[in-house]
Amino acid sequence: MVHIFDPRGRDARQTFWYYVLFVVLLRVAGGIAVSIPLTVNLMRAGFRAAQRNDGEAVVQAQMMHQMTGMMQTMAGVGIVIGVVTIVLLAASLARRLHDSGLSGWLVLVPGLSYAVALAMLPVQMDRAIEVMERIQAPGSAANGPMTMMQGQGPIALLGWVPVLFVVIFGVLKSTDGPNRYGDEPTRF
Repeated sequence: MVHIFDPRGRDARQTFWYYVLFVVLLRVAGGIAVSIPLTVNLMRAGFRAAQRNDGEAVVQAQMMHQMTGMMQTMAGVGIVIGVVTIVLLAASLARRLHDSGLSGWLVLVPGLSYAVALAMLPVQMDRAIEVMERIQAPGSAANGPMTMMQGQGPIALLGWVPVLFVVIFGVLKSTDGPNRYGDEPTRF
């Protein structure tokens, strides 16, 4: 029996990676389920504005407005999906660490790193929207994607710490036989 929220005990590598695959597929499905309707609405609004012959500037302004709303919605959904991911992976990663003879408290390293990255997401989104509006303004000298990416490096790296942690500690060799965290887990 799998104990999704129970950090006690041990998980073999195979069990852990199947669970990670399940969580990743869940994340992708959730993202797609939200992004498709938002994208359809964005395109529909653009087509309506173009059909009315409102003029290119008006159509672009309406599309920009729709896009910023879509980005804010996706950021909110991303935060919710991120929190669910942290909750779903925490206990499994703790059990995987136990299987390698390490303390489950090490889960706090990727968990806190990811939580900080998620907390910074609204700030990043506001900055991206601000830059998009500046780019859209007449006579703007902003250079698009490069302007949007300035200052994002440290935050982006912070988001990769949990991924690296999971990969590195997820592939560690199991300790043979029982250890202080329990008996050796059964493998598929």
